[in-house]
Amino acid sequence: MAKKNYSCESSDSCSLISVTGISAGSSCSESCSSTSGSSSSSSTKSISKSVSTISSSSCSSSCSSSSSCSSEQTYSDNSTSKTTETSYESSSTSCDNSSTSCDTSSKSCSKCDDVSSSQCVKPCYKKCEKLVKKYNYAKEELLAISDIIVVLNFIKAKLIAVQPNIDLRDVNKYTPEQNIAWLECFVDTLFCVLRKNDAYKIIKVKDCKLKNDSSDTVIDNRTYLIKIKYTAKCDEVCRNLPLVFDWTQITNNDAKSFKGILNNVVRQIDNYIKGYQAASTVPFLC
Repeated sequence: MAKKNYSCESSDSCSLISVTGISAGSSCSESCSSTSGSSSSSSTKSISKSVSTISSSSCSSSCSSSSSCSSEQTYSDNSTSKTTETSYESSSTSCDNSSTSCDTSSKSCSKCDDVSSSQCVKPCYKKCEKLVKKYNYAKEELLAISDIIVVLNFIKAKLIAVQPNIDLRDVNKYTPEQNIAWLECFVDTLFCVLRKNDAYKIIKVKDCKLKNDSSDTVIDNRTYLIKIKYTAKCDEVCRNLPLVFDWTQITNNDAKSFKGILNNVVRQIDNYIKGYQAASTVPFLC
């Protein structure tokens, strides 16, 4: 019967672990070396009777894991009988840092910053209370400003989105008056949607399309007046925001000229939005 014996040659009782499955309490940080030859029959019998179990021990190296194994394979000349026994000993990993420790029961290693050494300025609670009262007093005003910005952004987005349709339209086939009427019909639809929108929290939106002073044969500017009403601290507030379409600035009956007029209105809306965004920060100023 030919045998190969792999055993641990160390000062610790590694063979005891592989045979009995009982940890001897050592860290087993040495490597396994293999030796070939024949062992005594008594040790072979005791190994064949035992079934090794897996035991884990913590190896206190700097975040590294080590493993040791003892394996004995016995093959008989008879082809029908084959015995293989293998035992493994696995070691768990532990983090040994000055400020971080890992336990087998806890998988997360967290490091908490110590803020006790930081020089924090103590907040002035009286000033904080004053600002909170100022904010609560202007809360309805801030909600109204938020709704106004929503209205302006809606008009702005649509005036930008419609411009590719101007490129697709053969504006040269139509008179300037016809092209202006086509775009004003689009703007009328936008304001119709704004009037019917019930999603506003505070404001009520109305619009006024001012009549042109000149006759129909002469191109004149068009002004759309956005009328906004809301109540803040039992007082009714009215805001009128004019949007002027400078049709008299059209030099050529082409798509570029009409898109330029719409972009001028977009810039007017941008100025309104910046003003209301600045107004919404006033309650936070000391």
